Amino acid sequence: MADIPERKKIWIIFGLSFLIRLFFIFTLKNHFYFSDEPQNEIMIVNFLLGKGLIISSNLKAFRPPLYPIFASMFFYNSGLWGVRFAQCFVGALTSVFIYLIGKKIFSTRIGWIAGIISCFYPFLIFYTGFLLTDALAILLTVISIWCLIHLVPLDNQDKSKQNLLLFSILSGISLGLAGLERPTMEAFVPFVLFFILSFRESWIRKIKKIVIISVFFTLTLSPWIIRNYIIFHEFIPGTTMGSRVFWEGNNPYSIGGPSSYFPQQKLKNKTEIQMQHIYLADTIQVIKTNPKRFLWLLWNKFKRFWAVVPNTKLYSSPKYKMVSVFSFGILLPFFIIGFFLTLRNKKVQFLHLIIIFFTLFHMVLLASIIYRAPIEPFIIIIAVVGFLWLKDKIYEIKYHNTGV
Repeated sequence: MADIPERKKIWIIFGLSFLIRLFFIFTLKNHFYFSDEPQNEIMIVNFLLGKGLIISSNLKAFRPPLYPIFASMFFYNSGLWGVRFAQCFVGALTSVFIYLIGKKIFSTRIGWIAGIISCFYPFLIFYTGFLLTDALAILLTVISIWCLIHLVPLDNQDKSKQNLLLFSILSGISLGLAGLERPTMEAFVPFVLFFILSFRESWIRKIKKIVIISVFFTLTLSPWIIRNYIIFHEFIPGTTMGSRVFWEGNNPYSIGGPSSYFPQQKLKNKTEIQMQHIYLADTIQVIKTNPKRFLWLLWNKFKRFWAVVPNTKLYSSPKYKMVSVFSFGILLPFFIIGFFLTLRNKKVQFLHLIIIFFTLFHMVLLASIIYRAPIEPFIIIIAVVGFLWLKDKIYEIKYHNTGV
């Protein structure tokens, strides 16, 4: 491994990851597998026909805009297969950035192992094959974290050598794009800015980073925000889906996952914005009425988010359970070890931050293992750290006992 040139390592990871994902998509049929896919197709078709980034005249900001724009570039000539093929490239790039993050934070060895694991990791392969936001959301989240870790001040490095301006700009843009792909990332940004305040460096440098990130994050979101204000006369930086998701995860019949129970009578003949307000008000009222159940839901959603096996009936067969157990199930104990081992490591704290944020966010809203997708790359990297530490400890004990 040490003798392999850097560029060759990147090409090996990219090529291997791409070929595995290409093989996977050829096992799929030319139809949709998830209920979200038809809505994404409608948005793509409407965009290509010049009708805008809408599902219908009644749902104009229900889903985020970036994925339909991305997918339309490949859907126009090649349909579903064109998008699947493009997402193989997206998945391969994700593996490369996993390697780069592991190398930047820890070592080439850890980056290499994490990158290779990501090539074969079922959950990262799986999302490649469907007309869903997940594959692109994972890549943009990984790129965002890769940019942010370049802003962490290092004690043994001349701070002037760190390109503050470049990576602050890239962080703002990548976080903005990630937010346009998955609005959860928009809610993550305030925590990023607050976390930067904890850096051990001059206040001038910290304020510069915060201001530059904020400016370019806002500029990236601004076309979507302005468009929504023109249509709805309200400030909507993300989508109108958020309060509906909040209701799904907390209504009186919810167990924390996707729900089919909605207050249909109240929603009848209501506009998109009115429905958003109804969902929000009713969910808050449900929580106030039964706070103990809300606390139970928080715990149940935590278990759903970190479940080892899929928590949807569609993928509850023994085959899918085995795949999950022998991938995420194997990584999980090493991840837990690695997570606690690296808590005081400044360079790892952006990984800790996004893992904790996603967990808490989905404990409040809606939880399923599919929502864990954007943080799976960081779980892999930290799990490698835990595995190598444990392996070295076992070797030390064995060496000590044998006296060799």
